[in-house]
Amino acid sequence: MRELITLLEHYVPEYSSQVQGASDWALDNLEEAFGQPLPEVYQDFAREMGKNGGALLGHVDAYDPFDVADKYQLATEDNPPRRFFFVFGDPDPLSPSHYWLDLEAPSEDGDFQVVRIPLFPDAWKTKLDRRYFSFREMLYIWAMERVCLPCFPHRLLYQQGETTTAEELARYLEKMGFVRLPYPRNSMLFERDDAAAGLYRALNSSRFEFHVGMRSPDKLKHFQAVLEDNTDLKKSIWEP
Repeated sequence: MRELITLLEHYVPEYSSQVQGASDWALDNLEEAFGQPLPEVYQDFAREMGKNGGALLGHVDAYDPFDVADKYQLATEDNPPRRFFFVFGDPDPLSPSHYWLDLEAPSEDGDFQVVRIPLFPDAWKTKLDRRYFSFREMLYIWAMERVCLPCFPHRLLYQQGETTTAEELARYLEKMGFVRLPYPRNSMLFERDDAAAGLYRALNSSRFEFHVGMRSPDKLKHFQAVLEDNTDLKKSIWEP
């Protein structure tokens, strides 16, 4: 997780001063409540930012290990089975759909797929949404979307068209001076001296969306013209 902090601090210096890790005692308490060893990838995360993740985690809640432990200690029939490990709460007051690691769906290097499941009986059987390839990948995507790209005043959001693939788009970006970061592997992140971009590819799907930010409005306008002349990506109706 130190590499993630390094990425965040490239855009927001001193970002590490915003975060606070959880204690070993908090993790031991959670492990006892959960009833089995905690995933190592989660422990790495929690020791870095388990109590406060700053802007990266501003859109989720209830991720302090003591709060997670309470969910397991006060377990109800709404909770899914222990093959799912709770990581983040959804603060939506009307229809929350929380984030869980599926411990029976390993992905890479000891990591697991991330699913979203609302809290009502047997929701994991009927409403499970497989959302991210891995826990680390989700955090890197959120870092780009919620911390890095907002540092750029001019941004565009695109949806995939009918023919252009993620790999073809990556090649166009490299020709325009972007460098692909070594992680993540399923989705893709790119940087350039004056810009950054993220390509989010849904789990088990070839569909993707693309978000780019630049400092100069003229350079973004030129980028947009090149992109739309050479691909069939569709500009999103939603503002990034």
